[in-house]
Amino acid sequence: MMKTDTQLKLIEIATPLFATKGFSSVSVREVTDSAQTNVSAISYHFNGKEGLYQAVLEEQFTPIMQALQVAKNNNSLSPIERLTFYADQIAYIHAQRPFLARFISSEVTNPTGYGGPVIEKHLSQVYQFLRSTLQEGIDNGDVQPDLNIAYAAISLAGILNFYFITKPLIQKFTPLTEDANAQYTTHAFHIYLHGIINKA
Repeated sequence: MMKTDTQLKLIEIATPLFATKGFSSVSVREVTDSAQTNVSAISYHFNGKEGLYQAVLEEQFTPIMQALQVAKNNNSLSPIERLTFYADQIAYIHAQRPFLARFISSEVTNPTGYGGPVIEKHLSQVYQFLRSTLQEGIDNGDVQPDLNIAYAAISLAGILNFYFITKPLIQKFTPLTEDANAQYTTHAFHIYLHGIINKA
């Protein structure tokens, strides 16, 4: 269902407010004043602040869900190519959605009754995609047969996303270039596939 211009504007305004201040510290009036709309607009379009917050989280995860669908529907990709595509998309998506990592971190460590289920739903879909892709890799011989796919799926999701969740802290330790996001995901995914031990 297509969102109205007012809904899109409210989501756009509310996203940085919720991300930086937290759900409970953002008032309906603060959002509607910033959006220059009637205070009843949030109730009308989202059934209240809770519904707006859920809509913000859904919008944050939309490109990830789209990337998963593309990867799943492209039968020409091998399991490793599918995982590579997903890893590449993560860097791009975090660059386009700079508050995504903050929402994930906040709702995983201190879930709200409204945002927790949304985050859980989407992370579950990512986990299932990674599990099924890894299993396909085992089945066709691309992946080690004794691999624990549950741990391998969790490891990949963690390797790719932990950097973005901790990036503000990481920047205090080491300088990051403009293309650090893409460089990191490429390097991290290479380590995930091949490890760090010198096989020579």
